Amino acid sequence: MKLAIFLLAAALVAVARPAGAGSPEEEFRAGLSAFNSGDYAAAMRTWRPLAEANEARSQAGIGFMYHRGLGVKIDDEQAVLWLRKAAEQGQAEGQFMLGSLYFFGKGVPQSYPRAYAWCELAQDNGQAEAGMCRDAALQSITADEDMRTAFRMLGELRDRLGHVH
Repeated sequence: MKLAIFLLAAALVAVARPAGAGSPEEEFRAGLSAFNSGDYAAAMRTWRPLAEANEARSQAGIGFMYHRGLGVKIDDEQAVLWLRKAAEQGQAEGQFMLGSLYFFGKGVPQSYPRAYAWCELAQDNGQAEAGMCRDAALQSITADEDMRTAFRMLGELRDRLGHVH
């Protein structure tokens, strides 16, 4: 799963933009630097205030840390809480990770339709790895009603959240 950590870090860096001293952007980058160096406690201390102020990348980072037990006890319910906050803001990595948790039933009841919808939306929003989750969820849906539910959920998410690129 080091690949997943690398992909998360790479994706978070890819969307970062340079900013001035003391800005939320600089704080986020400081947390990312701590995360990448394995100082998860420092990453959490840096990202937590940003996440509480609704900074989606920090929310996704914290959710990932709770899911993987990086500097904190594994807690998929906390992971879902933070990932949902990021996902609801259109943060593609948060959408992908939330969809993955629905696929495996970690911190939420397993739901292939929800996994499909979140992973498809993540792919719409530029998360390249989300296609694997989407396809696996789609292949796991066996009932016609569940298929209709998956497509309806995706439509509702697109209507509510739109696409963020």
